[in-house]
Amino acid sequence: MADIRVWAQGAGMGELPRLLTVRSARRLGVTARQLEGRRFRRLIRGVYAFGPEDPTLTERAAAALLVLPKGAVITGVTALWLHGAEIGSALPIRVAAAGTRQTKLAGVRLSRRSRPPEARGRVAVPSAAWLAACDDLDLVEAVAAADRLIRLGKITERELRGVADEATGRGCRPARRAAALARAGVDSPRETRLRLLLVLAGLPEPACNVMIGSRTEPIGHFDLVLGEFMIVIEYDGDHHRTDPLQWSRDIARHEAAVKAGYTVIRVTNGRMVQPREIAGTVHALLIERGYQGPAPTFTPDWSALFEPSDHRE
Repeated sequence: MADIRVWAQGAGMGELPRLLTVRSARRLGVTARQLEGRRFRRLIRGVYAFGPEDPTLTERAAAALLVLPKGAVITGVTALWLHGAEIGSALPIRVAAAGTRQTKLAGVRLSRRSRPPEARGRVAVPSAAWLAACDDLDLVEAVAAADRLIRLGKITERELRGVADEATGRGCRPARRAAALARAGVDSPRETRLRLLLVLAGLPEPACNVMIGSRTEPIGHFDLVLGEFMIVIEYDGDHHRTDPLQWSRDIARHEAAVKAGYTVIRVTNGRMVQPREIAGTVHALLIERGYQGPAPTFTPDWSALFEPSDHRE
């Protein structure tokens, strides 16, 4: 995670730090007229960035902290992005602070609490950031963020569920549901979405990124595997198609899996707009291979999560 205190370093900016408040600029001999010139860029009311570079999220977050109460902490979706879980929109900057006094600042969403979340370097720790973000994110996004934090080693499944179980107040129920669905080994938010469109429709849950084959003759890791039914489900992102080496490796893995008796279902970004077709295809193969469970169920909640509005029935 980038240091939220980068504004104080001034590295590579000559005699001026990267971020300046109106007061610090005046102290350094920069006039109000100069702040409105080409060398500076206004980030939020009262804070400017020095230099031509586009401001990073870290700098935007730090800018907010420069003009908010001393104990304010970056939290929620913004903090998730700073921890490497880039799910949802990082803007506006989410900040939590103690007290009841309301402060309105364009580009900042400030929530007042009796006690700010646990933080390091004025950024909420991953578990606290995720818990706060559950109030902003839908179920699939909340699970994807949890999966990403687990993948990055920021938190374990057990720790995540403990945090959700102990949560109270607004957002605690969605957090508990999302924590129960989070899994280790997930490589991307698209894999999370693909897994959940099956699970939330009532189909068996596939294992995430497991190795198939034998110890002496491994075939490779696959995104989602229904091992009992010898079904592999792969999400093919654009890099699979545009990287010739990756494409060749994928073909070889898939051929080896088919030779070993697996059926490989490949899902592209374009195919994801037809989630019922994906669930129906998986269900049909499950039936062929001895599955005796129910057919997928597409509830209104499922449809709201997975179907574009113009594809809903």
